Amino acid sequence: MVARPRFYTLLPSHYCVCIDRALAYKGIAVERVNVPYHDKRQLLRETGQDYAPALKWGRRVIPWYEIPKFLDRVQPSPPLFPPGLEGLAGLIEGWAHDVLEERIWRAVVTEVPPYLGDDFERWTFEEMQTRVRGPWHVQRARRAEFRRALQPYFGMVEALLTDRDWVLGVPSIGDFGLYGGMWAWFLVGRPVPRAFPRVAAWAERIRRLKPRRR
Repeated sequence: MVARPRFYTLLPSHYCVCIDRALAYKGIAVERVNVPYHDKRQLLRETGQDYAPALKWGRRVIPWYEIPKFLDRVQPSPPLFPPGLEGLAGLIEGWAHDVLEERIWRAVVTEVPPYLGDDFERWTFEEMQTRVRGPWHVQRARRAEFRRALQPYFGMVEALLTDRDWVLGVPSIGDFGLYGGMWAWFLVGRPVPRAFPRVAAWAERIRRLKPRRR
């Protein structure tokens, strides 16, 4: 393994959190490079592309969409795609990023700015989200509606955890994708609703994963 890979990560990003937890699960210690929401200059200069997460492994830059399978190639154990469950793990991860994350995001997006680095980053975030989602005050006014709409999605993950600690029975990229999909909810300090105790316990297990010291 290279001495210490560099991991470029963006605080609100569900993909970044997914990879962060995957690295911790594999016990891979990295040098973290935090990418501001509004400033990708260092990321561009050091990786040649403008999307986080990115992983610099020696002289090689691994883009976000290749990182999970790359990690399984360079460090097969423990696997992110368990043998015989590769397709299901990838399917769950895709659903987490493409479906679950958006339901979570719209419920908390107006609460994210205080967690960003400075006023300019907060202003940029609000401006970009307003362009995509409409007036900020309307998004804020609809938060209760969006939170109510989340309950079935928490329920889906709760059902996946019936009689098991991990959604496929063993840890996988499916778990880390789901956790990433929920990340904005945790970022703004919201607990898992009481109706979903298995989700709460599962999220705590993932949160506590730490890379081994090298």
